[in-house]
Amino acid sequence: MTTMKDVAYQAGVSVATVSRVINNTTYVEPGTRERVEKAMRKLNYHRNFAALALAKRCGNMLGLLTGNLADPFFSLLAHGVEKVARQKEVKLMVCNGGYQAELEKSALDFLINQGCEAIVAHISMMSDIDVLRYAAHTPGLVIINRYFPAIANRCIWLDNVSASQAATNYLLQNGHRKIAYVTADLPIDNRRYRLEGYRAAMTNAGITVPGDWIISVAFNERGGELAAEKLLESGIGFTAAVTFNDVMAAGMMRSLHQRKIKLPEQLSIVGFDDIVPARYLYPSLTTIHNPIERMAQQAANLALQLSTQKEITPQMNMFSAQLVIRDSVSPIG
Repeated sequence: MTTMKDVAYQAGVSVATVSRVINNTTYVEPGTRERVEKAMRKLNYHRNFAALALAKRCGNMLGLLTGNLADPFFSLLAHGVEKVARQKEVKLMVCNGGYQAELEKSALDFLINQGCEAIVAHISMMSDIDVLRYAAHTPGLVIINRYFPAIANRCIWLDNVSASQAATNYLLQNGHRKIAYVTADLPIDNRRYRLEGYRAAMTNAGITVPGDWIISVAFNERGGELAAEKLLESGIGFTAAVTFNDVMAAGMMRSLHQRKIKLPEQLSIVGFDDIVPARYLYPSLTTIHNPIERMAQQAANLALQLSTQKEITPQMNMFSAQLVIRDSVSPIG
């Protein structure tokens, strides 16, 4: 029996592209679509309508597209969606996008083809055009942690600018002036907005930020360790740093401890997200509480409502973050 994999090989495309052509879930370039359809005719490929019908009968299902479940941030996101799935007594199907556009597309195709009419999607790398095409074909698709004006009523997002500004202002209020910003090395919206908040706070304090005050690394523990090395090697004499997330802050703190740097006396650090381990670091991490679990719950409820075409009451989809003061910031004269 001919499979989609056979068609993909014949047409010189991915299985995900064949799926998009067959199910018409999103836009495919006309030339690519023609190659796929030609391969289907040549191989006498026919859709398995019995399997499709079986999948569509599983309409009592909520899909979740996440980034990386090994990251505590995404564990919180998944927990919020799972809580709603249990409350509403629907099945939950989870896919990982891995911060790669093609993986995100494949995961969305899979969820849609499995009959998930309600989907909460954390999409970071897909283009705006592709996301909007999926949204047009999937009324129950809700985007979390990213904002699209055209589908604002189906987006749940955080005010990252104000959050990052608050983190930087706290350090400024404690007398710090040479404040580094440790950011992610991926071109994602959160990176841009959090940098904007940092720069705004520094500008309001009358401080010009040179380019080498911004340190871009992978947003994981190893990235944080590398950032600590770069910070110490810079010779700039930073007294504080704001990090893109708590995981990076943890990596920085480990590296600094190994180099006998006293925290927070020699370097103050403010994180972002307020994941559970943040309070157990040494010193406990001052950070920005990201209400991602509440955001996930709202996104899941909204997706389920939209999938059943219920009338939606207007709601506030933008969330605010709060500064959580612990022990990782020390005032300087």
